[in-house]
Amino acid sequence: MAERLLLRARRGGRGTRSVSLRGMQLQRVPRGLASLPGLRALSLRDNELRCLPVELGGLSRLTELNLGNNIFEEVPEQLKYLSSLQKLHLFGNKITTISPTIFDGLEKLIFLNLNNNKLKYLPPEIHRLENLENMILNNNQLESIPKELCSLQKLSELHLSHNCLITVPEEIGYMMNLRMLCLSRNQIGVLPDGLCKLRKLRILDVAGNKIQIFPVAMEDLMLMELYCEDNPLLQKQPVSAIQEEEVWSLKKMKISRNVHLLPVRTLLCSYKCFNHPGHGFFGIAVP
Repeated sequence: MAERLLLRARRGGRGTRSVSLRGMQLQRVPRGLASLPGLRALSLRDNELRCLPVELGGLSRLTELNLGNNIFEEVPEQLKYLSSLQKLHLFGNKITTISPTIFDGLEKLIFLNLNNNKLKYLPPEIHRLENLENMILNNNQLESIPKELCSLQKLSELHLSHNCLITVPEEIGYMMNLRMLCLSRNQIGVLPDGLCKLRKLRILDVAGNKIQIFPVAMEDLMLMELYCEDNPLLQKQPVSAIQEEEVWSLKKMKISRNVHLLPVRTLLCSYKCFNHPGHGFFGIAVP
């Protein structure tokens, strides 16, 4: 069936722009794809592929490639030769590693979907994807985010939900065009102050983590949506009255329709200052 479809595509001329071989239980990529140099979009999703032929690197005009729901255990090396590629789907595989050399030829990539794999880390060389705008890494096993990822200045959406993240790098504040950040269902205990530098951020999802307190500069963000349910908010140990160097407090911040009060860490010179009117903070009374 796949060979007949390719034959039909070839008969359509060298200018064939799109081929779909979805869901054909393919265990190898059919011969003949390399004879379609004008191909722009190729779907090989929902098959049983675990590798790609070297010849696939000859598709120099390919802009979209869908390899989702196969059985790749690593990102295929041949992808680095697809210099025109803009959208890459690798969701639903068994990918555990990404070779740093993959990023050498993917300078034009703007969309990358690696959902539902087994990644535990990202190589620092990911910063070479300098035109990336949308990155989706939900449902992996990532334990950390390399600070080099934060140098992707054009990134607008970053999805990292359902991983094993404990921290977020302070450098995330460099991603000045970020509009959506999804970090739900991780193990994050503290959000970095750098997060509050994201002036274009409109959607922040940190639900289902271990966050007990937020950076005080959260009020500087112009969020339209904030999701923070299923965090142990306010579950701080009471501060003894003799410890005058810090106060745990709530500050009223109108940043979302669904959240009006967030716990923030606030340092005041003394309890006398805290008790002075006009600062807008609210203490947590413990009987």
